[in-house]
Amino acid sequence: MKNFTTKLLTLGISAILLTGCLTACKVNNNGKIDANVKINGEEVINTEIQIGGAGSWQYAESSAVTPELEKYFNEAISKIDGYSHIPVALLATQVVAGTNYCFLCTSTIQANNAAKEMRIAYINVDPSGNAEFLNDDMILLPGIGEGGDKVGGWSYAESTEITDDMKKVMEKATETLTGATYEPVAYIGSQVVAGTNHAILCKCVPSVPATDAKAQYVLVYVYEDLQGNCQITETTDIEIKVG
Repeated sequence: MKNFTTKLLTLGISAILLTGCLTACKVNNNGKIDANVKINGEEVINTEIQIGGAGSWQYAESSAVTPELEKYFNEAISKIDGYSHIPVALLATQVVAGTNYCFLCTSTIQANNAAKEMRIAYINVDPSGNAEFLNDDMILLPGIGEGGDKVGGWSYAESTEITDDMKKVMEKATETLTGATYEPVAYIGSQVVAGTNHAILCKCVPSVPATDAKAQYVLVYVYEDLQGNCQITETTDIEIKVG
């Protein structure tokens, strides 16, 4: 197997129902986005996101994987062994010596009984159109270890499609949200409890006026109870970065 770098995005969550109001992203005077979530008036998440400048990653306007992008991706992935990657969404691009592309992928490990994973993979396409794999990050849901070992009842989604039902779940969970909108990009996984915990990759888009405001990818955890009520319980930033 050709050596390549794999990093982990370790994502923690407490699988409980939390009630209260939510506040999301806003742009401050320093050109940064403040993303925070409040539950029962208490701030439980507060992250500061630096807005990129020239040469930085640009978040994709459309997550669609075009035939041309799929061709580049398959060319790059064909040069590594042991993994089978399928691109499901384009997340971002970066102009360098050519262009770097960041994809959300469903992956299987050939040496681990074809265990299914979710990964964020990076490739480079040089000015001559040659594609090279750079590295990837594994998205770890709570209780799932490297290689897809399940401990806490979470499982990766069979399909990453955002269905109409999942759109309704997000609408209910964000109806009291102010300062930003969460645009669902892909369904990552779920856990059956007294109801269902959902993990959804979203683009957090500030709704306040700011010419230099940028979107931010976040993994949003939503608890849906047996009556269909939905509540965001946790969000985790997804950093787009090669190496």
